[in-house]
Amino acid sequence: MKKTFPIIFTLITLSILGILFIQITWLQGLFILSKNQLTEKINQSGLIVSDDIGKKMHSGLSFRFPKRGIGLNEDYHIHNFDEATISDIYNREEINTKIITALNKYGIKDLGYEFAVVDKKGVIGIKSKKFDEVFLDEVNTLQCRVSVIPQDIMEPAGPFESIIIVVPNVKLYLIHTLQWVIIGVILFIIVVFTAFFITLRSLLTQKKLNEIKRDFINNMTHELKTPLATISLAVDALRTSKVKSDEKSIDYFSNIIKEENVRMNKHVEVILQAAQLEKKEYEVNKQPVDIHDLIFGVLDSFKLQLDAKPSTVQTNLDADPSVINADEEYMLHVFSNLIDNAIKYSKDTIDLTIGTHTYNGKIYITIQDRGIGMDSDTSKHIFEKFYRAHSGNIHNVKGFGLGLSYVKWVIEIHKGTIKVQSELGVGTTIEVALPID
Repeated sequence: MKKTFPIIFTLITLSILGILFIQITWLQGLFILSKNQLTEKINQSGLIVSDDIGKKMHSGLSFRFPKRGIGLNEDYHIHNFDEATISDIYNREEINTKIITALNKYGIKDLGYEFAVVDKKGVIGIKSKKFDEVFLDEVNTLQCRVSVIPQDIMEPAGPFESIIIVVPNVKLYLIHTLQWVIIGVILFIIVVFTAFFITLRSLLTQKKLNEIKRDFINNMTHELKTPLATISLAVDALRTSKVKSDEKSIDYFSNIIKEENVRMNKHVEVILQAAQLEKKEYEVNKQPVDIHDLIFGVLDSFKLQLDAKPSTVQTNLDADPSVINADEEYMLHVFSNLIDNAIKYSKDTIDLTIGTHTYNGKIYITIQDRGIGMDSDTSKHIFEKFYRAHSGNIHNVKGFGLGLSYVKWVIEIHKGTIKVQSELGVGTTIEVALPID
């Protein structure tokens, strides 16, 4: 797994990057294609408007009255035969209507645009309100310019009047028209990334499980091999004639065999507890249990271990009432595990403080030690099955890493909670809250 994981991670990462590149490239191509199609439609719409206006235009001289503001008098009564311009025939609203009609023929609706009519000399005759603002921005606009050729011209030579159509913020318009495609691409990318992270997490979980399994097998082998070797040596010693003739020696080696047998039974019991937890096969036999009596009973069972080192055990059992409905056997295992951990992870001296109090219908039990403590990362994982804190690659204290996961499981099936506070080198405090009723 160590060798294949980097390869799998690299291949998946390259695949994701390839998919992203293809999607982004395809989206860019679609954006350019849509812009070209929009340009073509606007050009065609401009030609329609040009043809429509050109039908009323003539290349020759046409009669027209002077523009508004210039009056006729007796001295100036000559008719004006200058060539008529678009602005002489149409006003701004009429040209705007023609542009809208032409755009609708190509299915273009809700398109913001500005327009202007330019004469042969490039002078603007008619323009929309914001034409000047958007015309100079060639980067963010799409511009179309078509010449208006009178219908009676056989060979156009120009110059002619022109109609300019400018679409501002063309990128926003294209994004709006392609919004569902863009949303689909984004959702697809999200799905791909989600699949990537789920796969990566599964690989990491599998890697962790393999490490846990290997660690568990190594620990189990050591924990069972040691008592078996001790029993084997004790049996061999009992077979010698020297030991057979000495009753004290027989009692000594017999006690060793018994102690090692008890030790193996405890290991087997822990493994069976884990199997029970995994299968969720349990039967809770609730009955009134005095937590204080239970704590004193557990402390008595650890008397030999407490006597083996300088020890101080302080009890502040203030809970009232102290009786709860619980499975006594399960609770016995819970407090045995917690006190056993407090002793095993102590320093040169054992210093324990056990307290109880009641609050809001619950009894709170705290077990505080001044042992080696844990860092924050270890504290987050101690209730996970098979998890054990490492010191380098060596476990300072042997075990299977099942005790606290079992403790949490028991507390939860009793509708309780368990919390841990620890500081490396200072100690650990475990708080258990159980409902009284």
